Amino acid sequence: MLSISEPHKTILADEIAFAREKMDGESDIRKKVYYYSAVPAMIQRIFNIDPTFDRQLIFVFMVLTASHNQMKAAMDRIVAGDHMITPPENFFDRISTYLQELEGKVRNNEDTYIILEKITVSAYLLDGNGYYLHQKGWMKLPE
Repeated sequence: MLSISEPHKTILADEIAFAREKMDGESDIRKKVYYYSAVPAMIQRIFNIDPTFDRQLIFVFMVLTASHNQMKAAMDRIVAGDHMITPPENFFDRISTYLQELEGKVRNNEDTYIILEKITVSAYLLDGNGYYLHQKGWMKLPE
C-alpha cells in the first residue's frame, strides 16, 4: 500500500492511464517507450511535492526506471539496425496490461509487488541472457 496522499494517488493513477492509452495508440516503438517514461517521471514529481517518502513508491519508481532504461536501450539498438535481441511477441501489449494492473493497484491502495515483478521479468527479456532464456523456452512474458 502506498502512504501518499489520496490526491497524489489519483494523479499517479491518472498519469499511468494516460501513458498507457498513448502507448496503445502508437505503432512506433520509440514513442511507446517515450510514453512509458511518463510514469516514473510523475512519481519523481510526487517525490518533490509530497514529504512522505513511501518505500513502496520508491520501489515502484526504481523498477519502472530500470525497465524504461532497458526498453530504451533495446529500442535504440533496434532502430540502429541491430535486431539480435528483439522484444517477444506482444511485448508492448503485456506492458500495457501491466500498467493497467498497476493503475488499479494504485487506485485501490493495494500492494504493487506482483505487478512490479512482471514488469521486471519482461524487461529482463530484453537483456542478452533474458532473451537467450526466452529463446530456450525457459522464460516467458508473465501473464
